[in-house]
This record gives sequence, structure tokens and C-alpha cells, in this order.
Amino acid sequence: MTFILKQGWAGVSLNGAQGLKELRSPYEHLRAGILEMIEILDELRASPELEIFQFSEEDKSVIAEIVAAQRKELEEEIAGWRDEAEEARELAGGVPFSNTIITISI
Repeated sequence: MTFILKQGWAGVSLNGAQGLKELRSPYEHLRAGILEMIEILDELRASPELEIFQFSEEDKSVIAEIVAAQRKELEEEIAGWRDEAEEARELAGGVPFSNTIITISI
């Protein structure tokens, strides 16, 4: 009934096929919108971002802990890349990378 009032209709007559045909389009539109919202909610519930948000709402230090863990992972990955670059430099006799300085800061 609320939908009908929002559309500015005083009422809907369900007498005859014409009344049902007029309601088919709004019905299909509402149905599609509801299904889309259900899918969006399902995706949100399954996302790790929601879990992080919920934990951070309960304990504000969660974000700082996550940031620290991600920083540590990045630093380890960068160290691995530096080791690979040094190994490649040694294998190449120091020539290809001899004038290249790689600086990475986070």
C-alpha cells in the first residue's frame, strides 16, 4: 500500500485484466530491486571488510593491529625483492644494475 501512495495513486483497482497489466511493470521493477539488494547484502556479509569493520567497532585497536601486520608483510616482501635484485646483480656481474638505486619506503 505504501508503494501505491508514493506513486500518487489514490487506489488500485484489481478488477479486470487491465488493472493487473498496469501493476506488472511496477511489480517486476520492485522484484528486481529486491533481488539486487539481497545479492548485495550476501556479498557484503561474505566480505572480509565487513568482518574487519565489525571487529573495529568492538575494539578500536584492531585497525592498528591490521596495519602493523600488513606493514610487516610488505617489509618482508620488499626485503625478498632486494635479495632477488642483489642476486640478479651478482649473476650479471654487477653490470645491468650497477647504476640503479632502488629506494622503497613505506
